[in-house]
Amino acid sequence: MSDAEVLQRLRTVAAELWESGCPVASPEGREPMLRIAVRRWRSIEQRGGAKRQSRDERIEDLAKGLRDAFETDRRVVGPLMEDYRHLARAFAEVLTQHAS
Repeated sequence: MSDAEVLQRLRTVAAELWESGCPVASPEGREPMLRIAVRRWRSIEQRGGAKRQSRDERIEDLAKGLRDAFETDRRVVGPLMEDYRHLARAFAEVLTQHAS
């Protein structure tokens, strides 16, 4: 699957989540969000050192990366963090398929 196909699949996932009520999958800022997600997913080994990350750790890392990119103060995100985790889990499905 090409990068263009991955981005299109992530667009579709984000649009579906937005339609189902996920507030962090907003169309506003979606394109940067998709690119950040791909970059974050691919760079985890460089940022995580020698330790191999589990799937759950990678999803949490992606959720935190998205939060940090789109929230002005990560300390006040509160319940939205669960929405970032939900989005990250959905994105991980696409990103994992791309890696295989």
